[in-house]
Amino acid sequence: RYNSETGVHFPLPVSVGDSVLYADYVGSELEYNGAKHMLISDNDILVTFNAGDTTDSIANANVLYDAVLVKIKKSDIEESSSGILISRTIVKKGGTKSSVGEVVKVGPGRKAFNGVLMEMDVSVGDFIKFRDFASNVVKLDVKEAEAENVEFAVVRMTDILAKF
Repeated sequence: RYNSETGVHFPLPVSVGDSVLYADYVGSELEYNGAKHMLISDNDILVTFNAGDTTDSIANANVLYDAVLVKIKKSDIEESSSGILISRTIVKKGGTKSSVGEVVKVGPGRKAFNGVLMEMDVSVGDFIKFRDFASNVVKLDVKEAEAENVEFAVVRMTDILAKF
């Protein structure tokens, strides 16, 4: 892919044989050589797994560009050390969704128009608050997630409001 204004080349972040998880309602389904495929933009890829990886574990997952993989507790209320109750979720039509989580994977960053990599402002282990409904939930480490009452989601750096 090339930037249309500067001509700078941006290599694709996936290779033949890689597995990907992508956002709902993106891409176009097509049939090629008798098999169904999805044609999607690299910007719609949430998580990749290198060719040959056979598990959906966090250790094998890679996030792209300015994406952050977040572990989100499924509890509705958190109590601060001073005893103040803090809502960890927002409630809207369609259900409850958390907007606070712990960073477990960080992408390399997004490239500027001139091809320079813009570094990420968060690190693994940081806790973040992100925009309501800005996350895309992904099914990773399903047994661990159920045991710990957590889910995993991908959030873009531009949707992160605070880190603590």
